[in-house]
Amino acid sequence: MKSLLSIQSNVAHGYVGGRAATFPLQYLGWNVDNINTVNFSNHTGYGHFQGSAISGSELTSLFKGLHQINCKYDVVILGYIPSADLIDIVSGELIKLKEANVKTLYVCDTVMCDQGHIYVDKSCVQAYRRLLATGVADVITPNQFELELLYGQSITNSQTLRDAIAYMHNTYKISYVVLSSLSCSVLDIDAQDLICCVVSCSPLTHEQSNDTNNGLGNGYTPALQVFCITEIKSYFTGVGDLFTALLADKLYASPDNVGRAVNQVLTIMSNVLRLTHQLGVEEYKRYQYELSADLLAEGRMNDGDSMRFFELRVVQSREYYDYKGDGVFESINI
Repeated sequence: MKSLLSIQSNVAHGYVGGRAATFPLQYLGWNVDNINTVNFSNHTGYGHFQGSAISGSELTSLFKGLHQINCKYDVVILGYIPSADLIDIVSGELIKLKEANVKTLYVCDTVMCDQGHIYVDKSCVQAYRRLLATGVADVITPNQFELELLYGQSITNSQTLRDAIAYMHNTYKISYVVLSSLSCSVLDIDAQDLICCVVSCSPLTHEQSNDTNNGLGNGYTPALQVFCITEIKSYFTGVGDLFTALLADKLYASPDNVGRAVNQVLTIMSNVLRLTHQLGVEEYKRYQYELSADLLAEGRMNDGDSMRFFELRVVQSREYYDYKGDGVFESINI
């Protein structure tokens, strides 16, 4: 049976972090082990929460236990890690896991910020750079703001986008860079209701990228595949966590066609978000909240009264996860 280690947040209520990732992966046939970097009552978008982060000693102890029983994984997913110290611990432990199984696929979602709002300490940026410098990550799935933090410069046009992605390939020998969300204005696409997803693949497989003599130097310029997706007007949480989990599944199945894997995931995510919004609006109405003619119900950041209606409908969306088509979105190459 396929085995996967998920290292990310956990909430008692709602669907973010491991709660957004675990059920879909299990539904797809994965044996999922979880290390919870935080245990919160609910996600922080409600404006208030209770709980705590794991300590460094507890995190080290959990990894020690997994090593003692000789756990090996086909895929490892990294999600939200709240501090630089914890990122450094994870980095060292991932090296040990990779030594145990060099074929393991490592998918790293550098969860640091969203829509320009940073929700980790700034020291995490340098810690993620140190993690990536180990060469352990095969896939990264940052959003635009996170890529800008890792690159150290703003992304304002197609050239700076290409430069940033090339930097990730060349500096950290990352096989697949999947930019989960990008403002269309960067690519001079005039559409306020669209959001872009950008895919780049190095000429190396993730196994070849582990070879220090692989020949990938500082001159590699990536070809970029861009998907444009209609954006639903609402604030959803856990989207990146579910996206990364599904991408890990699809990419593990088809490592030679990352564009197809991403299109599959975007197709699934589009269905999940539409269903989430539809059911959220219906539930909102059942609670007799007024909807004005010009404003649909939507989740709003730091507004628990609206956010609770728009938690991802992870269970209700289960029929979408095993999608095997090529995807419904057109792409352009730049």
